[in-house]
Amino acid sequence: MEVPEAIPQLSSAPTSLEELPFEIHRLILSQAPTFDALRALVHASPQLHCVYVQNRLPILRNFVRQTFDGFLVDAHAAYLSGTDEFQQSRSDSTLWAFVDTYRLATVAWSDLLIHPPLEHLIQLIRFYRSVVEPLTERYATWALTALSSSPEIHPLSSIERQRIQRALYRLQVFCNLCGSRGKGHSAPVYIEDPVDRLRVLGLFPAWQIEEILCIHAFAKDICGGIFYQVAWDLDELRNPRYRHIDMTSVNENLLLFSSPGCRKLTLSYVSLDSVLRQGLILLSTMLKTVDHEELVEVVRQGILAAQWSESYYNWIDEAVEDGPQVTRRENWYSDEDAAQDRRRKTPFGGIDTPDLPPLAWVTFWRGEASNIFGWCIPGTFRRWGYVMWDAVRLEASGAMEYMELESRLNYWDPREDNYLTEDPNA
Repeated sequence: MEVPEAIPQLSSAPTSLEELPFEIHRLILSQAPTFDALRALVHASPQLHCVYVQNRLPILRNFVRQTFDGFLVDAHAAYLSGTDEFQQSRSDSTLWAFVDTYRLATVAWSDLLIHPPLEHLIQLIRFYRSVVEPLTERYATWALTALSSSPEIHPLSSIERQRIQRALYRLQVFCNLCGSRGKGHSAPVYIEDPVDRLRVLGLFPAWQIEEILCIHAFAKDICGGIFYQVAWDLDELRNPRYRHIDMTSVNENLLLFSSPGCRKLTLSYVSLDSVLRQGLILLSTMLKTVDHEELVEVVRQGILAAQWSESYYNWIDEAVEDGPQVTRRENWYSDEDAAQDRRRKTPFGGIDTPDLPPLAWVTFWRGEASNIFGWCIPGTFRRWGYVMWDAVRLEASGAMEYMELESRLNYWDPREDNYLTEDPNA
């Protein structure tokens, strides 16, 4: 009986990660699914570290394109409008020029996205990891708890995560253009009129504006809870720390709550808006601050920072009321307004995609186009983050049954005054 010859070993076959070709090393690093995975690879192998150092720009560029898929323009807009250079030189012309660039995604901007400088990439990743990623998880827990769906049991889909993070970046852009970080950090010129602020929000479809408003509702709720934690510490009348301070010379307005009719406390919207208008970094900092005394000082500085402005009391809620939307429509009638007036059908296609209206939006507006948002949406829906979730999650939670009932019982339709009576095809 013949004994088979041993299978020869390929002497050229690599026996370890270190021996793989240079091109394979670069490909491995470029396809890292997360920054933590990329960092682990770089630190796991001297050879991979060497490849990363030599190819840092293309590797990070590819990583950013994958991670920011679907909202890279928004992330870059948030970065550019948030730089010290832009903030401290804001003027009417630069603000609206930025809005126009953001709207049109010009060739010049596209080139920056194709070949962004290394510093841009580094700052995009830092902001994403330190602010956007943690707020994504915190928001999901906040909203899904109200929806009676656990993010631990039902992890976020890629579409749901994209919707949330897109809205976070867009809210940051809004804050950078319409808000203020305080004297010395932002120029005193910003987009302040409610109708003009509505024009900024109007860069996006109505249901994507609702995504931003869902994040804003989250920020308000979180800040309100933090205000309760530090209310006594910042009470200028009761806290002994202020007893020997001449507050008229200090010129601080730290009111967190008011008591209308001496029955119940309500949030002071002056203080709340002062904090909200500064954007996600301050919100993230407050959430991360564990030490109570440090939190008190963070809130105090946040309240005072924006109060040098004369119209700090105006914020997003005023921009999405009925009046500004009517004015916007009269002066800047859009294709979306025309689609609404012609009662264009907008059925849910059965598959969730980030660029089409989600099931909740389609259901509420009965399968027809709407360019109305904000004031007419039930607060319960926004507390759920209704436009963030895939159809399967909404149906499993039972939320769709409630929304369908709400839609049927809502006999008044704010679109009816503008519906075209003639045949739109005539």
